[in-house]
Amino acid sequence: MRNTLFYILMIIGMNSTLSAQDINLDESELQSILCQQWEIEYALMGGMKIGQLPGAADFDFDFHSDGKYDIISENEDNKSGRWIYDIENKYVELSIEEKTTSRIKFIDTNKLILILVSGQNDPPGLPSMEVHFKPM
Repeated sequence: MRNTLFYILMIIGMNSTLSAQDINLDESELQSILCQQWEIEYALMGGMKIGQLPGAADFDFDFHSDGKYDIISENEDNKSGRWIYDIENKYVELSIEEKTTSRIKFIDTNKLILILVSGQNDPPGLPSMEVHFKPM
């Protein structure tokens, strides 16, 4: 019985670390890496790598040191938002018009991984999506 309980706790622990945020930088380090233009590389939906969907517009992020960012779209439907670094929870939260849209869960000099945040009006059971970016 003890061994079974141990394995169950170990599996739960592994699953929780897989979904954990993973930014271990101080604010100045994050700012020096984040504040540049990032282009989309690919997305993972439900663990499956997907390319750009037909008809979907390509977009880039351009982050600024004043806590603002721009979404630069190839169809010129550009938007602006704000970013906030939550050091305690180890992620960067992105919002547009006071609504949280996504989080950066990982960043280094070569990669930025963004996850979409579900809203109250979104249907339940949407597959999780990670979007991977690279610096331009």
